[in-house]
Amino acid sequence: MSPTYRMLHAATRRREAEFAEVAQALAAARCAARLAGLGTGEFVVRELLLSVIDEINRAERAVASLVSTVSRDVVA
Repeated sequence: MSPTYRMLHAATRRREAEFAEVAQALAAARCAARLAGLGTGEFVVRELLLSVIDEINRAERAVASLVSTVSRDVVA
């Protein structure tokens, strides 16, 4: 008898991927913020802070998608 592997449901895989996206976006934002604090030039600091804002926005979109997915899964 061969071993079987139970595949996760699509909703579970999607939710895990969205959680990973949030974690990665927040880690990138944290890293960019640290670099911004270490920057000495005004231009560099401004550009790094813009990067922080972009990464935080990405995290926000991922969370919104996650909330939407969880809502659909609960209704279904």
